[in-house]
Amino acid sequence: MSNQSSQLFHYIIRLNKEDSAFFYFQLEANDGICFYSTIEHPHHAQYRDIELRGDLNLKGEMEQILKECSKKFKIDILLDETIADKKG
Repeated sequence: MSNQSSQLFHYIIRLNKEDSAFFYFQLEANDGICFYSTIEHPHHAQYRDIELRGDLNLKGEMEQILKECSKKFKIDILLDETIADKKG
């Protein structure tokens, strides 16, 4: 029996390019919290938009990472939604 939800949290966040390496490090350090990818951006953009998806049961942990990182640098949440997990 699995404890996984049939739903996922889905965020799109924006942060300064200079802060993105630290944020990626935090995601790597918290392996398994979510899947993430950088959204395509203009070549000289000074920001990074990052898409985050993970099991809804882990949303609290993801919110904690966002909260702690936002104490160090600005994070704009562009999208915060719950989506169906497309298993299979």
